[in-house]
Amino acid sequence: FFSALPLRSFTLYQLIPSLRQKQKEATFRIRINVYDTMQTTALPPQDVPATPTQTATTTNGEFGGSEYGERLNYAKPKYQDWPCMVAFYLMMIAIVVFAVIWGYSVGFDYSSVDTDSSTSTTTTTTTTIEPDEEFSFVGIFLGLIAGFVAGVMFALLWLQCIKMFAEHIIKILLFVSIGLWLVAAVVAFMLGDLSMAIVALIVALFFCLYTWCIWGRIPFASACLSISSTIVTMYPGVIVCSIAASVITLVWFFMWIWSAVGYTASVDSSDDENAQPSIVVVFILLVCMYWGCNVWRNVSHTTTCGVAASWYFTSTTLQSPSKGAFRRTMTTSFGSICFGSLLVAILQAIRAFVRSMRGGSRLLGCIEWFVRFFNTYAFAQCAIYGTSFLTSAKATWDLFLNRGFQAIINDDLSNLPLTCGALLGFLVSGAVSFLILAAFYPITTDHGLQLCIVVALCAAILSYFVIVDILICVASGVV
Repeated sequence: FFSALPLRSFTLYQLIPSLRQKQKEATFRIRINVYDTMQTTALPPQDVPATPTQTATTTNGEFGGSEYGERLNYAKPKYQDWPCMVAFYLMMIAIVVFAVIWGYSVGFDYSSVDTDSSTSTTTTTTTTIEPDEEFSFVGIFLGLIAGFVAGVMFALLWLQCIKMFAEHIIKILLFVSIGLWLVAAVVAFMLGDLSMAIVALIVALFFCLYTWCIWGRIPFASACLSISSTIVTMYPGVIVCSIAASVITLVWFFMWIWSAVGYTASVDSSDDENAQPSIVVVFILLVCMYWGCNVWRNVSHTTTCGVAASWYFTSTTLQSPSKGAFRRTMTTSFGSICFGSLLVAILQAIRAFVRSMRGGSRLLGCIEWFVRFFNTYAFAQCAIYGTSFLTSAKATWDLFLNRGFQAIINDDLSNLPLTCGALLGFLVSGAVSFLILAAFYPITTDHGLQLCIVVALCAAILSYFVIVDILICVASGVV
């Protein structure tokens, strides 16, 4: 979000010393003045100052201000790219209808089930499993709950760490990356694998060069992370929106699975023995699946950008800005989200086809990554200014022409603490769950050890997805 703001230049100073001395303080004072990153006279349309006949809107936020009057006018909402919004809703209705038609028209043939065989199997199973009087499901339940709670608490604690020590975390992770590759080189050399040792040394040298080149940009990335984590902790509605979007995506995926399996089963049950699923239908189904998943993920991203925009352009404390941002995302900006998500969905479907036929799709993967990365900034423009997707894409392209490489570096540095937090949360959740389970089930036996590992892994995976939903809000704020 902050990289997409229409300011010509930024200078984000270090956090004030009193903040680090007084850890109870929850606010930051970061001055935004002059950060000479655009060394060109070509400015995006949003960066053109107001003409004498045009009155510029001056807004002062907690961390800075902007003298550009093109931000979203909430008093006059306009539905952007509404045909794509209508098409998306029609697509969702069609998938649900086809899931019902294809799923229930085929059904399952239970007449072929051998009742005697089923009974025999059941009897054998019940006789081989001897109930353990000491076994209790309470331990499994407590292990799952404890692991999940530990993961969520760690995510909230990690938010505070990012807010206060983002710069130190980034620097530590950069040095850790270099150190790991050096250790890999030493281990490979000790094992006698000289080629692997040389490769590890080259990668370590590359990371050293990368760290040296981007060292001066770490304060900017850390300030963006601090600001974004502050907004997320101030307005937790964005976290609720992110988790809700993940749940809707999961429901949508299962609905799509039901529709796709129903279509395949309907083709197999047809009278024509040579009938094969239509390539066109399969491609459309893939586009629909990717489209739905991308839309709901981008809804969360755009909502967070809208909250950050409302916070930035308002000097007073906001009351529930998440509701307003979510309402604008699902109404005036929803068509733009559907438009941009459709482009990525088509690329993903084409890539899936190429990968299934030829086994390789690296070029399409690179194109998909760039379009996805580009859309994150375009959706930020939609959230800030309420423009259409094409207008936002043009402004984003101008932004990339001026300082696109800086945006990539800032995005890479900002993702380091977030990725590390997700992995650490996964480990913490699994460890806590395993310790709770070990108190109920003996880990000295193979059965008890396997049970503890499986349940702890399930708790860690569940916590990981929730942690990602929390930290991805910070990533959206950094954009």
